[in-house]
Amino acid sequence: MPEIEKESLAGINARLEQAREELTRALEQARKAARGVTTRLSERGTALFEELVKAGEARQKSAGTGKAAAEGTLDTLRQRTVDLLGVPTREDMAALNRKLDSLTRKVRKIEKAASA
Repeated sequence: MPEIEKESLAGINARLEQAREELTRALEQARKAARGVTTRLSERGTALFEELVKAGEARQKSAGTGKAAAEGTLDTLRQRTVDLLGVPTREDMAALNRKLDSLTRKVRKIEKAASA
């Protein structure tokens, strides 16, 4: 194999390995985030259950006073639950998806170059 092709192949392999490492790190972060959600759910489950019971009681009491009060209570509870659990926002998920898409494109480009 000519010397130039060996260098080119080595460079392609290095870029491919770098892209794989980046993708592996991103996937590991996603796995850790999922484990974190599971951990928070188990740690905060009892407190969350009690909060839900209180919200249900408040909703029953406010059922006679109108729908707006119940909806406000539910919205507040929903937001507190999301905050308590550390659920990623839509923006967080969109940023992660953009990063994964970028890494996927890089890997495909490198793989295409390596097979050419």
